[in-house]
Amino acid sequence: MASKTQNPQSNRPFPWPCPNCLTLTVVPTFVDHTATVKHDGVAHELQLPALEMPRCSTCGEKVINSAVDDQINDALRARLRLLTPVQIRKSIDTLGLKQQELAERLGVAPETISRWLNGALIQSRAMDNLLRLFFGLPQVRDVLRGPSQDPHLGAEVSAG
Repeated sequence: MASKTQNPQSNRPFPWPCPNCLTLTVVPTFVDHTATVKHDGVAHELQLPALEMPRCSTCGEKVINSAVDDQINDALRARLRLLTPVQIRKSIDTLGLKQQELAERLGVAPETISRWLNGALIQSRAMDNLLRLFFGLPQVRDVLRGPSQDPHLGAEVSAG
């Protein structure tokens, strides 16, 4: 069984006290782990061989900390082929944009961009598609202008 609570000692050296049996025997190990993660309303089962995870050597309790969450999120992004925080950051920097400007142009909150960049939030498939179009096509950047965008854009389908 994995403890769902973040270990407050995650920045402290091992061993940690076990949240289950209270012994001072939680140490880093590599375990085969299966995680079920819900994204865009769909549950994805991820098989993670050799996941680095703190585990109690006395009772076997697994401790989920931010480093484990990061590994699981990386595996989910890879499975779903979503842009990584590093890829998003690189594209923003390459275009010379500020997070605020990207947020305005995509129609999201600046905090959303920040969460994508620090890995705290995984973008939806729809937002990933929009990010890819925005970063990859200058024509898309030309029309997605944020508040100054043409209000009639897309109101009718163009046949050309």
